[in-house]
Amino acid sequence: MSEETKPHIVKSHDINLDSDYVNWIHDVKQRYISTQIKAAVKVNTERLYFNWQLGRDLVERKAEEKWGKGIVEQLSLDLQNEFPNEKGFSARNLWNMKKWYLFYSSSDIFSEMAHTIEDSIDLNSLKLQQVGAEISENQKLHQAGAEIEFPAIFGFVPWRHHVEIVTRCKTIDQKRAE
Repeated sequence: MSEETKPHIVKSHDINLDSDYVNWIHDVKQRYISTQIKAAVKVNTERLYFNWQLGRDLVERKAEEKWGKGIVEQLSLDLQNEFPNEKGFSARNLWNMKKWYLFYSSSDIFSEMAHTIEDSIDLNSLKLQQVGAEISENQKLHQAGAEIEFPAIFGFVPWRHHVEIVTRCKTIDQKRAE
């Protein structure tokens, strides 16, 4: 064992590492791991919500009609310039955000489907509690006072999986059939 991987033990005559301590330190470690997982899921959810909003903005602002066909590429360059260490601002990814938003928002059955999925999953299960207790059932996120429904279940799915779904499926009905 190298010096870095050896356990460190305080050299003192005033310490007694009994089973109570061993159980407690195990609990502390588990709580810390759980906190890390919850934070990662929360970050993923917030980034997905950002992607949802940006896709919505591109649709609702009719960006291409208003500013021209190259606006998504320009937006990509501007965002990459402002946030050089961040990933996810390629023109292709911005197009995916728009496509993702359109895929779900243009369907009459979107809300029904999202609630059906959420109702069929036990969001209080032990595993999901570990993964994302931060995401509450029927979560609604807000922007500038406007309420926009963003299904809580989306937060459990990585961005690349969302992109795969909207790329491979032409309609929500097709996805439901799979």
